[in-house]
Amino acid sequence: MAPGHALLVPKTTGAATMMDLPEDVAANVLKELPRLARAVKAATGCDGVNVVQNNGATAGQVVFHLHVHVIPRWEKDGVVRLGKSGEAIGKDAADAMVAKMKAAIGEA
Repeated sequence: MAPGHALLVPKTTGAATMMDLPEDVAANVLKELPRLARAVKAATGCDGVNVVQNNGATAGQVVFHLHVHVIPRWEKDGVVRLGKSGEAIGKDAADAMVAKMKAAIGEA
């Protein structure tokens, strides 16, 4: 773990993932993120930060309460970087996926 790796942990209980939070609670939690990221950068002198939030075991979550990682990063620190996720999907496939997402949140 990198020196200065910080966690943003909401005071609310009963939320294992971001999907478990009501929107107003999520907004209150996430409004603190820029301040924490600036503090990590200032305290460590790092070149940048990763902000990571995993939802579910398949996504890499190992502690099942909501938390957001702020991880300091330095040039050539050797820490794994996210790679490319593949080619962009075509417009028709993208439009179909957007329609499914809108239906899932009741905007269809």
